[in-house]
Formats: sequence, structure tokens, C-alpha cells
Amino acid sequence: MATPDWCRQILAISDLLSVDETLPGTLLASSLGDSFASHAHELTTLQCEQVLAVIENMLATGSEQDRAAAATGFLEALLDAWDRGFELRTVWSSFGPISRSYCLEWNEFSGIASPEWMHVKA
Repeated sequence: MATPDWCRQILAISDLLSVDETLPGTLLASSLGDSFASHAHELTTLQCEQVLAVIENMLATGSEQDRAAAATGFLEALLDAWDRGFELRTVWSSFGPISRSYCLEWNEFSGIASPEWMHVKA
């Protein structure tokens, strides 16, 4: 299976980000989300913005599979990492509007109250 373009784009942003590129789409994106959450504190603001811009672009213009990978893979991995102590707030300002909306809707669906900082417009 060929590595998707979006995965190659994200991996090219920093050597800190790594995944098993043989995983299928959503699992690959979830693994990337876990890697991002583990290393976000070591990435520059620009690198965080670049990673999250790829995710936003996937949600905005990607195929149905790409959109699912971005949402149920990457973003849900970040929300899960947040539940385990990842400081999501430190990168929240770099989220695009589609990504923010998805996270807020997922929290609501999951019965999780989103903190006020998640509702502040960028």
C-alpha cells in the first residue's frame, strides 16, 4: 500500500513525527495524531501549524476516506491524548475552523463539556 500524500506531507515537517506507514488510512492518521501529541511540545509553532493545516486541508478538500482519517483518526487521537494529559490548549489556536468544529461536535456527542478556550474564535 502506498503512503498517502497527506502522511508524507506531515512526516516531512519534522523528524520527530513517525509512524508505521503500512497502516491503513484511519489507523495511520490516528498513529500520526498520537505522535503529534507526544512531540507537540518539541515542535515549533510553525511546525504545529503546518501539521494542523494538512489536517484542515484533508477535511476541506480530501476524499471521503481522507476526511474520515483526519477526523476519526487524527483529531480523535488528539482528543483522546487530551483526556490523558496532552495540553491541547497549547496548539488549539493553530486548528482550522473545520477541525475546531469537529472537535467541539465530538465532545458534545461524547458528553464532554468543552472548556471555554475551545469556544474562542481564532
